[in-house]
Amino acid sequence: MARNLFREYRDFGVRDRILIVGSGASGMAAARELRRNGFYGELVVMGDEPEGHYDRPALSKGILTGHKRPSDVISALDEDLDIIWRIGRRAVSCDLKQRFVEAHTGERVYFDGLIIASGCRAMLPADWPDEEGLHCLSSLPAAWALRKALRGARKVAVVGGGVTGCEVACAVKDLARKSVIIEPRPFVMGRAVGSVVGHMVAASHQRNGIQLATGGRVLGLEKYRDKWHLTLKDNSIVTADLVVGSMGERPDLDWLADTGIDISDGVLCDEALRVLDQNGNVVEGVVACGSLARWPNARQPGKPMRFGQWIAAVEQGMHAARTLLANGRPAEACSILPRYWTHQLGLRIEVVGELDNNAEVQINELRPGRKDPAMSGVLAEYTRNGRLIGAVAVNAPRPFTAIARMMLMDKPAVLPAPVPAAVPRERLRRDNYLAAVG
Repeated sequence: MARNLFREYRDFGVRDRILIVGSGASGMAAARELRRNGFYGELVVMGDEPEGHYDRPALSKGILTGHKRPSDVISALDEDLDIIWRIGRRAVSCDLKQRFVEAHTGERVYFDGLIIASGCRAMLPADWPDEEGLHCLSSLPAAWALRKALRGARKVAVVGGGVTGCEVACAVKDLARKSVIIEPRPFVMGRAVGSVVGHMVAASHQRNGIQLATGGRVLGLEKYRDKWHLTLKDNSIVTADLVVGSMGERPDLDWLADTGIDISDGVLCDEALRVLDQNGNVVEGVVACGSLARWPNARQPGKPMRFGQWIAAVEQGMHAARTLLANGRPAEACSILPRYWTHQLGLRIEVVGELDNNAEVQINELRPGRKDPAMSGVLAEYTRNGRLIGAVAVNAPRPFTAIARMMLMDKPAVLPAPVPAAVPRERLRRDNYLAAVG
């Protein structure tokens, strides 16, 4: 009798609705994978940016240099996916019992399956003044506004020497403006490329005219006579026409605050990207992907971690979609090899795998003895217990490609993630309907 009234929590059918919160790389990859795997029900994508899906890496590159306009990076809405778009709507709350997400407009979007892909948001420090001349690449309009402001600027201070900060500084340099990177450490992109290569990249950038201020974090920020004056920890002062904050991002999780989901550091997931609550239990019918998903990656054993790279976001989105469709059946554990790249002032920087500070590092210069080893080509290999775990290459595409292919083929054996308890999804749909009609 029960089997006739309520189907087991298995495949999603044509009567079901899957909601994806987030229109970035991971969310769109999940949407494509859902359709590719035969989901024919309603597919809704909610995103807070009215532009919809666009090429986010272009914000610190083509948009700033003027090689691309906003219309060039916005992706056309794929009609073949048959998506119900809810763009320009910021998620403000989620009710997992009645199965809906509420937007800032007051609209409620009900779902049977939910994919959390709202990503991370770049923000300026709370104690910085809200005045003209302070910028943050938090969105496409923000990048375009900075592009316009650069026309009248002579010197730009970039606070933060990570990948995005260095890309901004290089874009400013390409526009024949002066740029200074404010970074407490004597090297750049330490988390992305490690300290050894980071020193080489910093030296190369300085040879190309980019200044590096290593006086510590910014303690004071004020505007005087149309100039920004930044006081550093060592009491040194950096003066600039514009200031760009690039001190990292934080996951967009406020809308999940009252759901019971573990959002202590991103969204905690199991091996297959199924979302976990604060007690470590699987939240039925909910998965997460992208830069906010924190999960135990089989390629990097240890505590669950988050990855913010574009390739990882796409692969996570595809995997989350397959896990959601698996429902009560075993789901493959998500195993991703981190890899990413960036081009900066003649430097082609490529990274693969894990860059552990405690691992052994072997540096190979392609042309030893040159004044600029980064420009001449360098390869750094990271090994642990005799096993290659990561590599960084600068202007060394061929050896990097060989290493990356080898590491991709060396995929660890992973067991299917545990199967969650079955839940009658017909009941969830009926509850949604009753809640909608009051």
